[in-house]
Amino acid sequence: MKRCNLVWSLLATGALLASSGCGREEEAPRTSINVADTGGAPMGNMPHGNHDPKYGGVVLMNGELHFEIVAKPEGAYTVYFSDFTRRELPASAVSGLTLAIKRPGFRAEPVEMQISSSGESWEGRSGSVDDKDTDIRISYTYQGKLCTSDMPFFAAGAQKAAMR
Repeated sequence: MKRCNLVWSLLATGALLASSGCGREEEAPRTSINVADTGGAPMGNMPHGNHDPKYGGVVLMNGELHFEIVAKPEGAYTVYFSDFTRRELPASAVSGLTLAIKRPGFRAEPVEMQISSSGESWEGRSGSVDDKDTDIRISYTYQGKLCTSDMPFFAAGAQKAAMR
């Protein structure tokens, strides 16, 4: 008799618990990370968690590789590379880096790029840029794969300087 009452009590408790969730909407699944969830802690070691530029340029990514292009209106260019957690990589992590300035109505102007003396970036110089419709094309080989990206010149850190 006691055993039967125990079984009925457990079944009743289970039914009560199961019905208490009825009528409530389930939370939507988390699809992104809110910075507030980290308690303000940096997300640098989290894959793809931080796309803030370290050098005043624009951070792009190609697969697991991040790169920051810094472009100055006077024609100075620097490119830095980092891994999927944004740990800096030496410039030699990529090979054959080319940069071209694509001005409206003109053939693309190649920029001779070379690894800096410190080995941390690729550097190059070309003519000044004063047209907001100018683009940058970057190409390089990473882990045997040719990667190419285009972006507006003034997005690559030159916008503030050009507006002064």
